[in-house]
Amino acid sequence: MKGKAQTVQVQVSEEVEQELTLLRGFRDLVHEGLGYYFGAKAIQSEASEKTKEQRKAASTIRKDVSTHMEEWIKNADVTAYNEKMTALKEARKAVSEATKPFNEKKNPLSRAWKYCVSVALPDSLKELGTPVQPTFSLSDWIAEAIKPKKK
Repeated sequence: MKGKAQTVQVQVSEEVEQELTLLRGFRDLVHEGLGYYFGAKAIQSEASEKTKEQRKAASTIRKDVSTHMEEWIKNADVTAYNEKMTALKEARKAVSEATKPFNEKKNPLSRAWKYCVSVALPDSLKELGTPVQPTFSLSDWIAEAIKPKKK
């Protein structure tokens, strides 16, 4: 009888140890994935700050095009339209060139985060015995957490 009790205790301990190992792995995976997410977000913020002037120039031209479009159509002023569209194309190209080095750093991080969310995390949860299933309603705590704050 004594030998049987020890066998059960060792078996339970091995199961607990295995689950603990899986949980630690999941924790490390979440940590790594969120690191990629926040890294990409920080690079995007830096890119926005450093390319503010180029983006503002493109936005100004785009707004000018949208406000004068009707006028150009009424007057059949194709020349003015073409000039603004050429300027807009150049401004967008300047934005693209200015953000290119940031995007080269950010894109691998974004792809890694996307992989974690769509493949690695669901696989890990499945391994832990809790497969991910679509949820169509919010839990009470998250509904409360995302509720708009009164100003």
